[in-house]
Amino acid sequence: MASDKRFHETLIMGTVARIYEDGSIELLFEPPKELHCPFRRKVYGVERNCREEVVKVLKLKMNLYGLFTPQRRLDFEKPVVSFGTSEIIWWAMEKGFFDCAVVVCEGAGTVITRNPALVHGIGAIMNGLLKTYPIAEVIDGIRKRGGVVLDEENATIDQVAGALKAIELGCRRIAVSVIGLRCWEIPELRKLEKKSNVDITVFCTCNTLTKRDCFEHIEKADYVCTSANTELRKALAGKALIQLGVAIPVYILTEKMRDTVFEYLKTLKEQILIRRAILPYEDIDTAKCTSCEWL
Repeated sequence: MASDKRFHETLIMGTVARIYEDGSIELLFEPPKELHCPFRRKVYGVERNCREEVVKVLKLKMNLYGLFTPQRRLDFEKPVVSFGTSEIIWWAMEKGFFDCAVVVCEGAGTVITRNPALVHGIGAIMNGLLKTYPIAEVIDGIRKRGGVVLDEENATIDQVAGALKAIELGCRRIAVSVIGLRCWEIPELRKLEKKSNVDITVFCTCNTLTKRDCFEHIEKADYVCTSANTELRKALAGKALIQLGVAIPVYILTEKMRDTVFEYLKTLKEQILIRRAILPYEDIDTAKCTSCEWL
């Protein structure tokens, strides 16, 4: 691939993909064959974790939802998963638990918004984003829906600066999403929270490739999607107050997040099993990666 081409860089299926402006896709390393994810099979029909299937899933998202393109969809009316980050933030903002959210969108970078629907519109079908470039149509769509793009010129991803901007805009109860490979932002957010006397709730997501030296930072989050990272699950098990789900376990690490989740659970229309357990609680349908490149 030519080095002067602009590209987005995203985490997906245990590897890192670059999606170039012309729509071509490059994987930075081979996806791990040992990544087990029944959820992926159910949603995308993927049986094998290989280069061809990663490209297939990315092309599907690009064609159906405009991901990484000027045709990016920003409206999703229904939840995609029960315990997803965007689903919970969306609901919590509507109920007044948060004043605003600081999230990340390809084509825009860090986004601050008071619009709950925009949070879900951005996050419902996203993977963890490492790098992006500005797309005018995406930025315009975010603006029209009440979002503020932190850096329209460069589409910078900086969740700490985004939280600071949210505070400048008058927000006091702020939800912030942070992917595991940007774990250093979590302790910085805690410092900002204390310095500014605000309440920041950190949602740590996309952790399949998260390194072990990030775990001490991630344990400072409120909500952690463990993805397919079995080592992260084991490391944080003693701190978790709740595990949500089994296919892709989510850990709730703080009392304030636990209380929010209890209220959220009341709104679900599906059946739920509640039981005591030693964590992590896993079964044959739990996502697992035993040989991921960066672990």
